[in-house]
Amino acid sequence: MTEGEAQAALAAVALELVAIADRLQAIHDELPSSPDREAMWAHEIPRDEATEIHGVIEAVLADEVRPAIEYLEAASRVTAEELRERFENKRKGR
Repeated sequence: MTEGEAQAALAAVALELVAIADRLQAIHDELPSSPDREAMWAHEIPRDEATEIHGVIEAVLADEVRPAIEYLEAASRVTAEELRERFENKRKGR
């Protein structure tokens, strides 16, 4: 596999992850919120299933899926020139 082929594959995977993120967001948005959600987040009462699912989806999207999409998209576009510039900037302390 060439670097160009790998970059094309990364771009395709990033698109697949966008579709997954959209599916997760749809699940989140379609699941009704508990009327006691704020009390649950404040640890005043135990969480219910809906609140746990909402929280897990929010965390996975924010901490895992969206950053992965950004990293993969960036790697799919990176050029040798950009990598040389980064290297030189680090060497110069920028």
